Amino acid sequence: MIEKRFCEKGFALKKDVGMKYISTITTHACHCEGQSPEAISEKVPQSLFWQTMIAVCVSFFAMALLLFLPSVGFTESKEIISEGTYNMGDGETPSVAESRALLQAKRTALEQAGTYVESYSKVKNFQLTEDEIKVLASGLMEVEILDKKRTILGDGFHFWVKIKARVQIEKMEEMAKRVKGKDVIEDYKNVQEAYDKSQKEIEELKKELSQAKEERQKKKVEAKITDEERLFQTNEWFEKGYDYWLNQKDDAAIEAYTKAIALDPNYAAAYNKRGFVYADKGQYDRAIEDYNKAIALDPNYAEAYVHRGVAYNEKRQYDKAIINYQKACNLGDEELGCYLMETTLKMKMLVEWDIFKTPEGFDFDKEFKKELKKLKNKNLK
Repeated sequence: MIEKRFCEKGFALKKDVGMKYISTITTHACHCEGQSPEAISEKVPQSLFWQTMIAVCVSFFAMALLLFLPSVGFTESKEIISEGTYNMGDGETPSVAESRALLQAKRTALEQAGTYVESYSKVKNFQLTEDEIKVLASGLMEVEILDKKRTILGDGFHFWVKIKARVQIEKMEEMAKRVKGKDVIEDYKNVQEAYDKSQKEIEELKKELSQAKEERQKKKVEAKITDEERLFQTNEWFEKGYDYWLNQKDDAAIEAYTKAIALDPNYAAAYNKRGFVYADKGQYDRAIEDYNKAIALDPNYAEAYVHRGVAYNEKRQYDKAIINYQKACNLGDEELGCYLMETTLKMKMLVEWDIFKTPEGFDFDKEFKKELKKLKNKNLK
């Protein structure tokens, strides 16, 4: 019987309490308050008793769902269908034009993915900022091209792309830990700003090309369009490296950053991020090589100094670590540079401290403050 199956599944009350509770409900249902159990038994049909019992079991089943399944309504993945278009002009290449159409489709899907991730994060009580939600949504999306078309439009081509974006929500909890760093958010913003800048630049160049009358002038603009497309592709590979790292695919991330560097050998951020992934893999010497290149390209790159300091710290070369942290601190990175400089200095002093040779009256905190002051006043090149 259905009522027996419900209760045997564990959703009914314990027998002594449950039967009393069901009897109370049945008593109210037939207006039999104050009458003996025998009188109620004669007055109440067995069907009403079992209907009441089923109702109670179902009620507790529903309560169990609410209590123990807070994420009900969320599947392991959400699929989003979106489209993107782009009109290719003179001087542009079909592969990049198609990539621009794909980017538009991905950005449309990302808006819906962000809403979904935000709702899920609230159910799970994840403490996420608006920027962190955007980064998560981007990292959780797996994109598949469903269809694409190329049609003639005037003197150029019209590109259309249709995609299916899957939001892999089961990865969210682990990935949420990776997006907490300030530099992770900044990287995402820089990528999106680069795309926006590229789109604006290419539209202006297309307009300039259409107005050029002399052949020499046209060639000059076409060369600028070629450079702009190269920068767009560089940004694409950097973003892929970023997404691979978020999904803990370190080897793929290194390959993507390497391709970004091949397109733009002066891309300091790509060297810095590739070094960071090498460090993630425990390859600190290779990481330091990349940080050196990033710093050579941009001597005021505070984040690269911090990363290089961490790599030296892992190699237990504390003096070199402190120098790098101090440089980052001097460049204005108080949150990490200054903090790591102080903590590493203290750790170094503790490691070198020989308690058996310490003179009487030695004050470690006083000595630490003295060394820290000397370090802060030291001018480093």
